[in-house]
Amino acid sequence: MKKKTMMKKGLAMLLTLGMVSGMLTGCGSGGNKAAKTTVFKEEIEAAYVNGEFDARSVTEGVKLTIGIPSNAKVVDYETNNTTLLIEEKLGVDLEFMVLPSADYNSKIGVMVLSGDELPDIIFEAGQYSNWIDEGVLVDLTEFYENEDVSANIHAAEARSEKEIIKYMKRPDGRIYALPHLNDEIYAEVASKLWVYQPWLDELGLDVPETMEEFYEACKLVVENDMNGNGKADEVAVSGVALDKWFDCMMSSFVYSHEQYWRVVEDGKVGLAYTTDEWKEGIKYIKKFFDEGLIPEETLTQASAQYNSLLYSSTPKVFAFSDFQFPGTDVARRAEYTAIPALEGPKGVKYSACDFKVPTAGAVITTDCENPLAAFLVCDYMCSLEMSLTQRFGEQGVDWDFWEDAQENYGDTSEFVPTFEGYDIVFYPYDMFNFQLSPNAQNVCYKQNGPMIIDRATASGAGVWLEATDDNTRMMAELEIITSDAASECLKYQPEEVFDFAPLTTDEQEEVADVLSAMFTYVKEKTSAFLIGQEDIDKEWNNYLKELENIGMKDYLDVIQDAYDRVH
Repeated sequence: MKKKTMMKKGLAMLLTLGMVSGMLTGCGSGGNKAAKTTVFKEEIEAAYVNGEFDARSVTEGVKLTIGIPSNAKVVDYETNNTTLLIEEKLGVDLEFMVLPSADYNSKIGVMVLSGDELPDIIFEAGQYSNWIDEGVLVDLTEFYENEDVSANIHAAEARSEKEIIKYMKRPDGRIYALPHLNDEIYAEVASKLWVYQPWLDELGLDVPETMEEFYEACKLVVENDMNGNGKADEVAVSGVALDKWFDCMMSSFVYSHEQYWRVVEDGKVGLAYTTDEWKEGIKYIKKFFDEGLIPEETLTQASAQYNSLLYSSTPKVFAFSDFQFPGTDVARRAEYTAIPALEGPKGVKYSACDFKVPTAGAVITTDCENPLAAFLVCDYMCSLEMSLTQRFGEQGVDWDFWEDAQENYGDTSEFVPTFEGYDIVFYPYDMFNFQLSPNAQNVCYKQNGPMIIDRATASGAGVWLEATDDNTRMMAELEIITSDAASECLKYQPEEVFDFAPLTTDEQEEVADVLSAMFTYVKEKTSAFLIGQEDIDKEWNNYLKELENIGMKDYLDVIQDAYDRVH
């Protein structure tokens, strides 16, 4: 395979000078760039050779610059094996404009507003909706509508349980971004309770299934010096502020997801924190604070305090909720058992789910001279093989499909599956989980850019060859536990959810301040109710009135309109 030349000299300096210039001249020419007409009929027709669509006929010899965030685990995007594979397949020449990841989108935003020349493609364009009105993004709808041009995206949608293309549409039905989706099942259920199994065993208790059983178990834990150190230092439930632990407990009364605390019933959008069920849940959870089962400092403690409790030399925490397991103490993590959902006093039993939807893996700018070629590069990256390659590394070296691995390796006795019905094999282990490896690599992008790994593939990923050391094997087994727990949690998601509804720029501006003010107010009042600083029965009507004063009705009107556009 032909090696790439190094990055153009002076590219980074030119970028820096452009940013400085933009800041010195204020807004520059931002907003005055004329968007290119998004009609590519002739370009698309020219790509058909003898009646067959030929992507390479469009991409051969084309040079494209890609804006991408820096990553300490990636040696060099220009010489990266994923880059070389794309170039070999499509005949393109890729150059990279690497920007610091910490403020990546804001730096791109400065370039947009200052009128600086933009890269042809911008990866990880999380704030792209702010750039549409500036006339700097190519409308990609026509490319999506042609299933030859977007062949890999359509193939991924056919594999997926999600309507990927629908999720990429803006409120006006147009599409400006290419998708990024890694539909790992365990990430979709970020809020699940984990309980310390050794203490349940010692108490002779089964894993709690109801909120009442959970409450009784928590009482026994704090009353019986479970860690045997002669101190009353056991914590029944721990977390960080009103985060995932609160959602897990409140979802025994009303569906609770801290991101927005929105509920949907018969197509009507509401707010969980205005319901009678929320009030009931607050009063029940308050018992945990009143009886010292949840320390008051939980509502204010930082992540460092939380992790210190979880991984103290002597076990202290009975129950917590987190995305997977925090920290790196594999042995301690292995001692916790997941609770999918707790049934409340009135039979309510929900899991708070994140409902992963595609994000903006890439956009194409109007400075790009060949938008079709740029789109075809991104579409190719959305193929299953290239999605796995840019996530995990080179096929046949860092990962392989299960059937190919069986053929190549024969003896599968050392393979550790993480999910029943797995599809892919990883070797070595740290290629699957980069954060466990201190070393930078040059075989993949570590999920920067467009990609689509569907639910079945993502959930079936996690088989390691020669995982012989105890720590690695235990980590693999934890992946099994986490995936299984997430699968159970998904059984308790509500039938209707506010899963996706993009707002227009005007709508975003209209609700931003109201949403922020409501969140601040709800969190402050909820904390005060939980620790008894205020009486929820006496203050409930005033609490609802203040939400109305903040602008709750106008907010609900906006998001209802957004929801109706999609659903």
